[in-house]
Amino acid sequence: MATANNQRFLNELVLPKGVYFEEDDTYGRFEIAPLSKSYGITLGNLIRRIALTSIGGAAIIGVRLKGVKHEFAGIPGVVEDVPMIVLNLKKLRFKVARPFQNIIDIKMKFVSKGDEPYEVKAGDLEVPLGIEIVNKEQHIATLVGKDAEFIGDLFLAYGKGYMLADDIEEHLRLYKSKLVDREDVIFTDAIFSPVVKANFYVEDFLYGGKFDKEKLVVEIWTDGSRKPSDVFFEAVDITLRVVNQLYTRLDKPIEPVRITLPDEEMEFIRRKLANPISAILKSELPSKLVRSIEKAGINTFGELLKHTPETLREEYGFSEEDVAMIEDAVKRLGFEMGRDYWKELEEAGHEA
Repeated sequence: MATANNQRFLNELVLPKGVYFEEDDTYGRFEIAPLSKSYGITLGNLIRRIALTSIGGAAIIGVRLKGVKHEFAGIPGVVEDVPMIVLNLKKLRFKVARPFQNIIDIKMKFVSKGDEPYEVKAGDLEVPLGIEIVNKEQHIATLVGKDAEFIGDLFLAYGKGYMLADDIEEHLRLYKSKLVDREDVIFTDAIFSPVVKANFYVEDFLYGGKFDKEKLVVEIWTDGSRKPSDVFFEAVDITLRVVNQLYTRLDKPIEPVRITLPDEEMEFIRRKLANPISAILKSELPSKLVRSIEKAGINTFGELLKHTPETLREEYGFSEEDVAMIEDAVKRLGFEMGRDYWKELEEAGHEA
C-alpha cells in the first residue's frame, strides 16, 4: 500500500534543465545542470571528443601552382619554396555561410610591380560570395624582382575533423573527381575542424538542499571561423544522431569487416611513424613543447604514439595542459595515443 501519492523513485535520475552559455567570437563557456553523480564526466568526455574530431568546416585540400610539377619544387621570383607555401596555405581559415559539397576553385594571380618585395597575404585572395577568410593577415608568399609571378589555383572543400592528403586524394578518386586526374595538383593535409581546444570540468551542485548533484562546465575555443555555440550544439546533434541509431533493431548479428591495408598505404604510415618528432609536430604544437618531448627521449612519432596520456603525465612529468595539446595534435593527424602502430603494421603485413 502506497504511503503517499507524491512518492518519488529512490535515487531517481535527474535531467538537466538546459544549457546556459556565454561566448565571444572564439571562446565559449557552457554550463549544464543538474546532473546525477558521474554524469558530468560522462557527458563532458563525449561532447569534448566529438567537438575535437567531428565538427565541420572548410579548408584547402589542394593547390596548383603555375610551372610546378611536384611539391618539392621552387618558383622563380618567389622567396618561399613550395613546401613552405603549402604550409602557409594550410593555416588559412574560412568562414562559410553554409556547408557545400562541390570543390571550390579559388584563382590566384599576383605579379610584382617593381623591385620592392611584394607580400601576398590571405586577404588578397578573391573568394566567392558566402565565403570569408578569417585570418586575412596570414602570409602566403613573397615575390621579389620585377615581374615575378605567383599564379595558380587553391581548391577549397568542406569536411569534418582532420584528413591526410592521401586520404583526400583517395576519397576524390572513389567519387571520380577530375581533380585527381591532373598531375599538377598538390594535395595537402586538411584541418577542417574550427576547434582549437576543448575542455571540461565538473563541480558539485546544490539541488534539493543537498550537494549530491553535479554541474558540467564545457569550454570551447575556436579559430574564429565558427562560434563556440555552433560547435557545441553541432556536437550535441551528432551525439543524438548516433544514439538514435541504437533504436534500430537488426535481424542478424553484425559481422566484422576484414580490412587489410594496401602496401602503399602501409608504407606511408611507416614513414610517418619513423619521422622525427619535430618533423611531424612542428606545425601542430609550440616549439617549446616539441623540444620537451625530444628531451624526454621520445625521438620518433611512432615512439610517442605508444605512450598513453597517463604515462606522459606520470612517467615523464608533462602537465595536464601539455598532454591535452599532444593528444589533440595526434588526433588531428589521424592517429591515437596508446597504440603500438609498428606492431599493428607488422601483423597487417602477415595477414595480407
